[in-house]
Amino acid sequence: MGTYDLGTIVKAIETVLSAAAALVDSQVYDTLTEGIHEYPTLQVYPAANTGTSWNTQTDRMTFSGKVPAAAASATHLSVKEYTINADLFGQQRTHINEDMAALVGGIEDIEQILDTQEYSGGGLFGRPEIYDFRWSWNYVVFDYGGVGYVGARFTIMVRCGMGHTVG
Repeated sequence: MGTYDLGTIVKAIETVLSAAAALVDSQVYDTLTEGIHEYPTLQVYPAANTGTSWNTQTDRMTFSGKVPAAAASATHLSVKEYTINADLFGQQRTHINEDMAALVGGIEDIEQILDTQEYSGGGLFGRPEIYDFRWSWNYVVFDYGGVGYVGARFTIMVRCGMGHTVG
């Protein structure tokens, strides 16, 4: 049966997004800090999984037949869809014009990285199991340790597929 390593998926996404030029710091789920000491800072962590269906052959989440990226003996492709949050902390809340100026550059950098992701046979975000994704972001004033930070929450939905033999 195919499996997905959630930690590896989240770390791969953080690694790709951490290349944003505007960032001073980038943290993944197992290196998150209790406060934001530098900004702009990006924090990437898992938020949800819609589940999977291993047994059905007609469900849209499981496809019958061999898949090129899957193992040679695979007869089904199981799919999971993960929601990954990437929180961009622009700066501590002070003056709205300065806050937004600090935030917009980081948003643009991350958008550029997400817009240029390509599936080149090796998978998205450098992971062979990630074959599709979509994303959005919303403006947020994060309350972090009693301090307000202007920011944006990027919600990244990734679809992961891995072949496995049934039976």
